[in-house]
Amino acid sequence: MVTKGASNFTKQVTKELIREQKRKQKEIEKLQKEEYINNRYKEAEIRTNNIEIYINKLNNTINSTCRQISIEEFINKDLEKLVLPEKLLVPYKEPAKIDIRKANIIEKLFKNPKQKYNLYVEETKDKYQKEYKLYEENEAKRKREIESLIKAHQLKRNEAINIKKELYKNRDATMISTYKEEILNQIEYPFEFRKCINTAYCKDSKRLVIDYLLPDKQIVPKEKGYEYKNRKDEIKAISINEKDRNNIYNQVIFSIALNSMNNIFNQDTHNNIDTIVFNGYINDIDLATGQDISPYIISAMVDKITFNSIDMNRIDKLKCLKETMQGRIDISSSLFLKGIVPICKCDYLNKSVVNNESINLLEVDPFVLENLVATLFRNMGYEVIGTNKTNDGGIDCILYNNDPIMGGKVIGQVKRYKNNIDIPKLREFESVLRNSDAMKGIFISTSNFSAQCEKFASDNNISLINGSLLVDYFNRYGISSYILHK
Repeated sequence: MVTKGASNFTKQVTKELIREQKRKQKEIEKLQKEEYINNRYKEAEIRTNNIEIYINKLNNTINSTCRQISIEEFINKDLEKLVLPEKLLVPYKEPAKIDIRKANIIEKLFKNPKQKYNLYVEETKDKYQKEYKLYEENEAKRKREIESLIKAHQLKRNEAINIKKELYKNRDATMISTYKEEILNQIEYPFEFRKCINTAYCKDSKRLVIDYLLPDKQIVPKEKGYEYKNRKDEIKAISINEKDRNNIYNQVIFSIALNSMNNIFNQDTHNNIDTIVFNGYINDIDLATGQDISPYIISAMVDKITFNSIDMNRIDKLKCLKETMQGRIDISSSLFLKGIVPICKCDYLNKSVVNNESINLLEVDPFVLENLVATLFRNMGYEVIGTNKTNDGGIDCILYNNDPIMGGKVIGQVKRYKNNIDIPKLREFESVLRNSDAMKGIFISTSNFSAQCEKFASDNNISLINGSLLVDYFNRYGISSYILHK
């Protein structure tokens, strides 16, 4: 009975130990699972934080800078470095020191052996002295040749530096444009992209034109964060709103334009630049033809005095470029950038400025024409507000004249037409004007108006601008243009 009781006790203890072991194993597994889930949440949090940091850097692109590059440093960078002949780089080998053996007992005691020993010593010393003298002569000659080459190279280098400095002082187009390209290439942005920058310079007007290949939209991530889905055990990306993504991209593009101008003006210590024109373009595909295209999407011009009055940390970038810098930018309601005609262009070969070719108003995109008209009115002193390009309700631009007596709100409609405007078009615009709070309407067309249209416009407080008058206004206010039917 004692033996059986002891056996049952042992079994009971064993079962308790097994249950305790299982319980501890479950606790361990539970803790491991909790740790795993916590780690997954942390991973999602870290990835989200990394994206937020990167997007914040994108939003601060305008503050990107480069170190100061003096004209002396720039000139020295491209000068040919001295390359010494290899034979001059190897020093001559110094003769081994002589090892004269000691005289033996016979050579010390007897005359003839002693004389022979002394002759041996003299000949050995004489040979060493001749070898050492030859070594010194050769080594001195080698050093003189090196010194002569260094001196000649330095003279040549100084001459080249002085010539280039004089070219820079005299506003040589190639010298100035390549120096400014170096500055632009050294600006560090928070993203990687292939920089392709060309500049041109006009000595007479002290105008620098920058042609800049802008990064594509892939620099802006498609995700704004990540979240961990416990049930599926997966980290899922949270997509960024496409409108927000486009807006971030556009702000980066505007920042690159403004930042490029800022760095150029800041490092213009010799006052060689009075005006900068920034032309930004992208590599794209024409979906209608499948061909590669490189449309300009931004062109802005500003003088140094005006730029120095701008507070870069407080501006609305788009408004600054469009209004302060007469920028040509066309942004649709979806915030995609469209092609524009640059203010002026670069002659890449000669590093010179090519004045903007006259624009055939019948060949530009209708939205581009609206943008040009808006720029015209700004140049004329109006405050201009753009409208939604795809759903503008018949209003292409809104003007405000701040004159306390004659001023007020004016709405405009722009039509790129070859044929003359008919009465129905004006009636449609008159209806829009009547239902608005504007004091007046302006109807602008690249074609002409009939006498009937002119009477209707006069009776309904509408001013008409036909093609010839529009071209006259454009050319008078700095936008070279013409109208040619093809």
